Amino acid sequence: MAPGPAVGFVHKLVSHGCVIGASTLCRYETGAEPVPASVVCAYELALGLPEGQLLGVCAGVDRMFGSGLASETSPEGMSRAMLVESLAGWEARVAGGSMRGADWVRMAEVLSQPSGLVLPPSVVRSWLGQLVAETLRSVNDAYTMRAHALGLLLGEPGISRIVLDIIEEAVAEPGAQSVTKVIALLGSSPDTAVLDWLIDRFERSTGEVQWGAAHGLLSQICRGTLPIERVPGISRGVLNAAAEGLDRGRPAFMVAQRLSADLTQQVVARLGCYPAPVVSGARVQSPAGLSAYRSAALHVSGLDDPMVDRLLREALSPDFVERRHHSSLLLAASPYRNALANAAVRMLASSAEPYVRESAAHLLTYVAGREQRHDLVGMLATVPQHRASLLVALTRCGGVPMTVDLVAMVGNPEQSRDVVYAAGMSDHPALRVFAVDAELAGSELQRTAQWWRRMGPAVTDFSQEVGADVLHTVAG
Repeated sequence: MAPGPAVGFVHKLVSHGCVIGASTLCRYETGAEPVPASVVCAYELALGLPEGQLLGVCAGVDRMFGSGLASETSPEGMSRAMLVESLAGWEARVAGGSMRGADWVRMAEVLSQPSGLVLPPSVVRSWLGQLVAETLRSVNDAYTMRAHALGLLLGEPGISRIVLDIIEEAVAEPGAQSVTKVIALLGSSPDTAVLDWLIDRFERSTGEVQWGAAHGLLSQICRGTLPIERVPGISRGVLNAAAEGLDRGRPAFMVAQRLSADLTQQVVARLGCYPAPVVSGARVQSPAGLSAYRSAALHVSGLDDPMVDRLLREALSPDFVERRHHSSLLLAASPYRNALANAAVRMLASSAEPYVRESAAHLLTYVAGREQRHDLVGMLATVPQHRASLLVALTRCGGVPMTVDLVAMVGNPEQSRDVVYAAGMSDHPALRVFAVDAELAGSELQRTAQWWRRMGPAVTDFSQEVGADVLHTVAG
């Protein structure tokens, strides 16, 4: 996804110490050859991305689909003095809540080496408890790097069980939100005990927990690492979930689609409907609104980029939910992000086609930035049917401004969880109202608000000063 001619981008890479030719660049970008991590890091420098953002996204693609990154060598050996210094720094930053994504990744690289550093389990548990807590609330590059760190740790047998225990405790917290994304990461673990936990939660849970388990199973299916002996049990769980209705049937349908066409047909028969958009504009071959996004990307680079075209097709269509997620993350880490976000804002605000608006709202939850914040706030009133997506998008670009009346929005039961999520991520004054209002006593909404007050707001890896400035700016 290098913007502009390959030769020009090669020169940029060379200026950052990455010496490759245009043909090698093309092989990397078309997937013909695994990409070394050093090249991905050079991309970050050339594109002005935060350290580790693109590498974290690429590592996530690897966890889902297999090797696209070249095998990484172990981190350079540390002297005893360097190791002591690093440990002291991590210990202080974990205690102070000031670990950045790059810190977590470096720590995970050291701890996940089979013959590397061994720390007391109590220390590892304490540190990883903080990592999981931050991953639940992190956004943008802060999330992709923490997810990468957890993925590295889940590959180490001695640590993966500790990560599983911590995630299990996090999921059991009353009112916990956003657990889908950390449960899904468990799918990268080769530990059969972790896999069995995912199968059990998929069969017995609902809502975010079941969705997370479904995504975790999807990782193993798409990567081709799901043990064949587990398939019959998962298939039974899929059919049993479908028999209970759409709430549990939708994630079951998602898993069934990747297991077999016959199982998918059985799920649809039990549900009595096809639980995904069927309009022509939802198909990956020709998603509605594609031409407008293409034009926006063309304006940035001056070239038709076949990789951007593919990512757009996958990001705008629900046909392959796993590809949709990772393609959207790649677009968010690309030089096209702002142009695509502006295009999505225009189509959400003005298009008469329902699926164009639906896909635009979904894309904004990945690519919206500070530049779109004012428009997002305005559309909370003008396109209320997509308010949930708008609120999520706002949490990724500075938070919901204090002047937005979130309390009034919880009157719609279908949006109440998203409203509390937005209030928690934004440290919005409405959160206290939800947490102490006597009329909400004992409700799930209040338990969730109290969970957010314990956990804290969004983790962005920005400085506190910058975060506060962005968060409290009144849009308009």
